[in-house]
Amino acid sequence: MRLTETLYQDEDFTEVDLREQTLEGVTFQRCDFSGASLAGIVGNRVNFEQCQFTSAEMYGSVYTASAFTTCQFEYTPFHGARFNACRLTGSSFRHCRLLPITFLECDLTLTSFAGEKLAGTDLSGLRMREANLTGADLTGCDLRRTDLTGARTGGVILKHADLRGAVVGADLWTGAKAAGAHIDTEQAVYFAGAHGIVVGAPAE
Repeated sequence: MRLTETLYQDEDFTEVDLREQTLEGVTFQRCDFSGASLAGIVGNRVNFEQCQFTSAEMYGSVYTASAFTTCQFEYTPFHGARFNACRLTGSSFRHCRLLPITFLECDLTLTSFAGEKLAGTDLSGLRMREANLTGADLTGCDLRRTDLTGARTGGVILKHADLRGAVVGADLWTGAKAAGAHIDTEQAVYFAGAHGIVVGAPAE
């Protein structure tokens, strides 16, 4: 199937084969891509709004300056996919195969990776404000300079992750599993405070 329009609304693309196609300047609103073959797509300035991707194949795809707004990904394989300067605001990932995956200069505000495995992924410098990372496995992830303001982090695994320069809340240190994580001095103070530790010499 070849797409010829620039706007698709409420279309049924279930099990459609779009492998290896190039998409540019196309918008999809409330479209269903469940079971579709979308592997190897090259997408530039593509917008997906409130679309469903249950069991869609998206591995090896590359998207640049594109947006996935409030989309649902479930049982979706992404291994080898790359997102460059993309927005995934409000989208949700459940039971997806994400490794390896690349996010470069992306906005993941309000994106849910609850319970997902992203171990070893470079997430540095990303905007992940209010993201849902509950129970996610971020073991060994590079989170340097990442904005995690307001992120939900209960039970998140941050073992051996690098959080230096990341913007995090004090509550991260009460619910995260962070053995071996690399943090900076300011974060160490927050960690101490979250655990009732007094930093500094005792008052005389």
